[in-house]
Amino acid sequence: MKKLIATHNKIFHADEITAIALLKIFTDYEIEVHRVNHNTADFTKYDMVIDISKKFDGVKYFDHHQYKGGKSSAGLIWDYIGLNKKYQKISKLMHTVDMNDTGIQKSKSFEFSSLVKYYNHSNITSQEQDIQFNKAVEFVVTIIESMKKSQEDFEEAREIVSNSFYFDGNQGIIELDRFTTHWASYINGIKRPEIKAVVWEDTDEGNWKVRIPSKKQGSFELHGKALEQDDSMEFVHSSGHFAVAKDEISMKSFLFKQIK
Repeated sequence: MKKLIATHNKIFHADEITAIALLKIFTDYEIEVHRVNHNTADFTKYDMVIDISKKFDGVKYFDHHQYKGGKSSAGLIWDYIGLNKKYQKISKLMHTVDMNDTGIQKSKSFEFSSLVKYYNHSNITSQEQDIQFNKAVEFVVTIIESMKKSQEDFEEAREIVSNSFYFDGNQGIIELDRFTTHWASYINGIKRPEIKAVVWEDTDEGNWKVRIPSKKQGSFELHGKALEQDDSMEFVHSSGHFAVAKDEISMKSFLFKQIK
């Protein structure tokens, strides 16, 4: 479905850039954006009008200047998409854009809204400004798509961990059903204190890997005995938190000596 979208020209900000990026990511619309003058009065031909028009209805018009609620056009489009609760980290990012754009809490130099603003060309009436506008949209698309995928991977990890099983019958070692980078969110010294090691087969590299969980999520302190150096292994990290075996048999032999 094609959507013809109007927003204002000249200087762009994080709110309309982010609003358009959200529509690109979370809808199946084929989006075409026209950047028009602030004094444009006739928006009849447009399907959506963002951050301009002096109108707000939550369907076609999304000029936050007419919305009394401390939201920018990005926040209004996020409400329109309706995934606030599902993607809570993205909702937090939208809140920072709202806070900045409505003057409640200005973005610092290297925070999200400021980084988007740096995409503006020195000549805001030039053709290059439109090019920079599109670059800024793609920048925001990359960030939010990554946040979206990270949360989806995080949710998938819960299922992967629940489908995992004891390695070699050892109830202190979990073998992942398949690898996920987010397993540590569900296996650590607080959530699964009985687990002292996590094992998985790396089918891409053709080897087996083991890692010692941390005492709590995000900590470098190990929940369990550090792995010791062993000549039978392809690699053992000097900190003892990670090791690589050439095959399953080697991993079983290694962990039999390491974890009782």
